[in-house]
Amino acid sequence: MGRNANLLFDAKAVLGEGPVWDYRKQCLFWVDIEGYKLHQHNPLSGENRKWYFDEMIGAAVPAQEGILLLAMEKGLTSFDLETEELIKLGVLENSDSDLRFNDGKVGPDGAFWVGTMDKTCAPQAGNFFRVAPALQSELVLPNTSVSNGMAWTSDKKTFYYIDSPTFEIRAFTFNLSNGSISNGKTAIRVPASFGSPDGMCIDSEEMLWVAHWGGHCVRRWNPKTGKEIAKIEVPAPHVTSCCFGGKDLQTLFITTARSGLDEKTLHDFPFSGGLFVHECDIKGTPIEYFNDNQ
Repeated sequence: MGRNANLLFDAKAVLGEGPVWDYRKQCLFWVDIEGYKLHQHNPLSGENRKWYFDEMIGAAVPAQEGILLLAMEKGLTSFDLETEELIKLGVLENSDSDLRFNDGKVGPDGAFWVGTMDKTCAPQAGNFFRVAPALQSELVLPNTSVSNGMAWTSDKKTFYYIDSPTFEIRAFTFNLSNGSISNGKTAIRVPASFGSPDGMCIDSEEMLWVAHWGGHCVRRWNPKTGKEIAKIEVPAPHVTSCCFGGKDLQTLFITTARSGLDEKTLHDFPFSGGLFVHECDIKGTPIEYFNDNQ
């Protein structure tokens, strides 16, 4: 297969992040954290919708029909796409203006896993949380820096997690019955020259696809060996995250950012902040829906 991603939508996002494929709606959601926007892409119609908010939006995940769970700067909210009603949930409320939420995903336990971080990336200023479907929150990992890239294996026994400044992808034993993680160990050490590991997803062969901030690419890694096995070039330096979607879960959607790039770099890479796509010959895995069985 070709090793280059193609531009799908020239969004010029400040900090595009968190793509998630809603297979029930057959559409993609993603956020522009520093642009205060939620995006939706419909591959069948080619339509791109967006919603503006008055605070940063770190992550968006599908929940019950027609509803999204949003990790807003000041706490978790629900968002109805039809009525555009935004409801504060009183969970993980944040009054510290130096902090915001970053990447978040729903695990096989039906819980929402999400991290906080310092807006200037001060080390160990954040925390990583688990929010159960009944909206109880618990601290999972304290003193994190930039929580990113969550993924679970198909047997639901291993959880992969990235704290970007560590340049490591860690593997934890995952307990489905109580949603706990334990026995953390380094699965992959990323060379600094590759760019910082950012968001990631997992494919049907249990390989990890990792976006590399500052690395112009998405790399496919084998977490069993710690080795890189493929590379998708992206014409933007700051590649932030990726997910599988499309009818057959073989389309890799890739988000990028303009944040932190100087004028020369933006001139050289004008599609930075765009949504990119790459057709793969391997399938991804479907998402879990928050609060799905409640």
